[in-house]
Amino acid sequence: MTVLIDSNVIIALLNTRDRNHPKAKEILTKLKDQEYGMRLTIDYVLDEVLTTLWMHTHQKSVVKKAYELIRGTPKFIKFDYITPEVLDLAWEKWESYAKWPEKPLSFTDCCILSFIDANDVGYLATFDSDFAGLCQLV
Repeated sequence: MTVLIDSNVIIALLNTRDRNHPKAKEILTKLKDQEYGMRLTIDYVLDEVLTTLWMHTHQKSVVKKAYELIRGTPKFIKFDYITPEVLDLAWEKWESYAKWPEKPLSFTDCCILSFIDANDVGYLATFDSDFAGLCQLV
């Protein structure tokens, strides 16, 4: 079993001014439990994390810390990539969800869902309520 960690959890963890900072710390403490298995994230999430932290903090040190946490700390989080097959599945999902105004998923969100489906990921750690009902949330 594995849990994919979404960008908003990592951003909140690293940005103490984020309103979800305490919740992010709680979630990551909870994810130390073996019930959820290995923690992982993907390249599209890394992009969102780095871009958002830079836009909101303008602190190179915070962005660097995020990069090193995600890419250089395999004990904390495994890093994986979207494959061409998952990318194609994500495009199909996006085209389908783009028809639903009540579920306005981004393409990155569709990549997350497709990665979860293709890799038998059990859970998603996120603060994004748009995922409710689409996958198992932590």
